[in-house]
Parts: sequence; structure tokens; C-alpha cells
Amino acid sequence: MTDNGLAVRRIVYIAVMTAIMEAAKIALNPVPNVELITLLVIVFTKQFGWKMTLPAVLIFAFIECTYWGFGTWSIVYFYMWPLLVLLTHLNRNAESIWNYTVLSAAFGLTFGAFCSVVTLIAAGLKAAFAWWIAGIPYDLVHGISNFIICLLLFRPLNNALEALKRVNGMSW
Repeated sequence: MTDNGLAVRRIVYIAVMTAIMEAAKIALNPVPNVELITLLVIVFTKQFGWKMTLPAVLIFAFIECTYWGFGTWSIVYFYMWPLLVLLTHLNRNAESIWNYTVLSAAFGLTFGAFCSVVTLIAAGLKAAFAWWIAGIPYDLVHGISNFIICLLLFRPLNNALEALKRVNGMSW
């Protein structure tokens, strides 16, 4: 395949990954703090690498911000999802599902703490601490649901993407 053909294929895959994340986000919007994005980012990073997944998560974050409006939460999306790409990339050779399940759960459990960094900068330590503490019940739901979702869906999604790569002869 030519370099242009490979570049086009990468752009298409990034667009499809972004669309899948956006569709998954919209589908689960009615259920607070239950999401598939964490699992998708983990599987995409494992299968396609950080160079393909990072643009997809940044475009996803931008779409979310344009849809919901820009606010302090917007800043969080632009560092949290890339952080998950980085953590998954560092863990990409792990063969055990437990590595990814624990990562997924830990990401959900600590999401509020990482979000409070923006509040810390904007309003100070007391406000950030209060904001984080108030959100702990949501973080618990987020972490537990991420754990269950990853435990149930990681293998099927990962295997499906591996098969897709084999069928299409992909090697990035």
C-alpha cells in the first residue's frame, strides 16, 4: 500500500473510532457515570496504538465540548482521555484481562480527583476538596461500572479488533 493509501486508512480509522466513542457516549447519556469510552480507549490503544487513538480521543473531546458547551469540565476531557491513552500504552503488552480491568476501574474511581485539579486552580484547595468529596458517590459508580464493563466486554472487543486487523492486513 502506498504512503497515501496508508494515511487515508489511518484517517478513516481515527474517524470511525471517534464516531464509535461518540455514539457510545450518547447511547449511555441517560445513565449517570456509566460509560463505554474508557473501555473503547483502552481497546483502541491496545490494538491501534497511541498514535491512532490520541487524535481520536482529542476529536471526541472537542465534539463533546461543542455539543455540551465549553466549561471547566472541557479542560478535564483534554487531559483525562489522553492520560488514559498513555496509561494503556504503557500497559499495552499485558496479556491478563485483569490489568485492563483494574486500569478501567481505577480510572473511574479517580476521575473526580483528577477533575478537581481544575477546581483547585480556579477556586483553591477547599473548593477542590469539597468538589471531590461531593463527587465520591459518582466516582464509585463510575469505577464499579467500568470494572464490570471491562470484565465483560474487553475480550470480545479486543478479539474483534485483532480479527479486523488480520483480515485487512493492518500493521501500523
